[in-house]
Amino acid sequence: MQFEVEVHRNELGDWVAVAVEYGVQATGRTENEALARIMDALAAHFKTHPRK
Repeated sequence: MQFEVEVHRNELGDWVAVAVEYGVQATGRTENEALARIMDALAAHFKTHPRK
């Protein structure tokens, strides 16, 4: 499965990863941490919102 993910730094200096199609986001102290957390957030999202 592939997802389009945008990664940027916010005004506090944290890394933010956003799964564009699903509107799910996660933050981390590093880019890799944010990307790892987005996977956890997507897993939780799919458990509560069935895919189309």
